[in-house]
Amino acid sequence: MGDRSASGLAGASGAASASGLAGVAGAPGTPGISVRQLTKTYGRFRALHRVDMEVAPGTFLALFGPNGAGKSTLLGIIAGLVRPSRGQVFLDGEQITKDRDEDLGKRIGALSYQTYLYDELTVLENLRFYGRLFGVENREDRIGSLLHTVGMEARSGSPVRTLSRGMRQRVALARALLHDPDILLLDEPYTGLDQDALVMLKTVLADRKKTILLVTHDLVRGLESADRVAILNRGRLVYEAETSELSPADFEQTYRDHAM
Repeated sequence: MGDRSASGLAGASGAASASGLAGVAGAPGTPGISVRQLTKTYGRFRALHRVDMEVAPGTFLALFGPNGAGKSTLLGIIAGLVRPSRGQVFLDGEQITKDRDEDLGKRIGALSYQTYLYDELTVLENLRFYGRLFGVENREDRIGSLLHTVGMEARSGSPVRTLSRGMRQRVALARALLHDPDILLLDEPYTGLDQDALVMLKTVLADRKKTILLVTHDLVRGLESADRVAILNRGRLVYEAETSELSPADFEQTYRDHAM
């Protein structure tokens, strides 16, 4: 019916056990996202190898790397859609790599090439469905506001199957933001967007109230939007830096040195 079942997205996170981390969820100094020794293998292929990474609450990390580096696998594990072979993931101090906790999943917004929209439903019907799924209060007002933000008010009655790729991505962004998540996981969000939509997305991502992890091949946009950048190559985290320390030309050369 749609790009993917909503059940996978609704359960996009796991357990509320914080036994593996000192402190309590949301305590000062607790990373918004913490990845520890994360490893994922598929048969003999190792997609991730002992990745350690932290994203402080309210900060924006852009993650780069060549195709097959393990970027989408990493995002899928953090979202709770992929099981790691080894290692741990914590969101605001709560471990999510064991049991699953639906309430914790409601704190994550995920946007990827898969829009998680139902093709036969209209734009409005999709957002109403997800609004009910995530228990959004004042749903109609929230939906109306987001449709205005993403520029899709005029197409709210259109079935998703009739929309262009860029329009679907706009609706998917509204879906990801609908429940006002604390954490945004974005996998190539710029794909298919026109110039107006790119400006809109940049404005949305400037909201520093959220913890954002962005995966992209777009070095320039990632660098200008994020607080920190990192490079993943062959399943290993090979570089991290503050964006304030880098110029676009410097980072392009750094990327070539570490990922090519």
